[in-house]
Amino acid sequence: MKQVICKNCGAVFDDSREMCPYCGTMNHKGAYRSFRAKVAGVIDQMLGLQVEVYQSTRRMILSSFLRSLVLIAAVIGIAFVCSRSARVNYYSDPEYDRQAYENIVWEDENLEKLDEAYAADDFKTIRRLYAENSNAVRRWPHYTDYVLKDAYQNICEATVFTSYQLQNVLYFLFDPDYFAYANGMQNADPEQYEAMRSDVLKRMEEKGYSEQELSDIYQANADSYGYLSASDLEAYLKEE
Repeated sequence: MKQVICKNCGAVFDDSREMCPYCGTMNHKGAYRSFRAKVAGVIDQMLGLQVEVYQSTRRMILSSFLRSLVLIAAVIGIAFVCSRSARVNYYSDPEYDRQAYENIVWEDENLEKLDEAYAADDFKTIRRLYAENSNAVRRWPHYTDYVLKDAYQNICEATVFTSYQLQNVLYFLFDPDYFAYANGMQNADPEQYEAMRSDVLKRMEEKGYSEQELSDIYQANADSYGYLSASDLEAYLKEE
């Protein structure tokens, strides 16, 4: 069976599949073959009605009419799929194939570096590799935990506490769903998050903020969508 490379995630799979089994991206060639087989099946079923059609002229006319509709729909459908496939192949396939191959090569060369940097809390190296190939790093198994630790580090170890840091703290403490979405870490470990949340509260108490005060600031400044503006939070900064 011929193998193809997914244009989105770089996975290798049989070209008979309608879509990538790993990320769900459509495989146009496989979808075309599946669609053509389904149309042939429908046509065969309609042709099988001929035995009954001969029993009456009325049924024969009706069956012929339905067959014509199916054939017309099949021709239109096949033409549509072919045009879509041709357009994608003409404009995108070579580039997607090249990028997919480069992603595979890059991952082979750098995944071990990412693992070593993560074990050593070397976020500088991870950020550099992310800048080189963000798509590949986002598929890295430790990506979610790295983002959570990096965000936590930025909050707790900032040399200058600004309104931007206060904005991140408020999201981290009181809107974890948005914080996770904004930082691309929807699958963060809840226990790890709760432990970090407690530590963030302790760090904020050292800066003179109680949990209730932070909650009041969040409630007073979140608009109807729950978003915060860093510029509006400057008035709540305290001198260190």
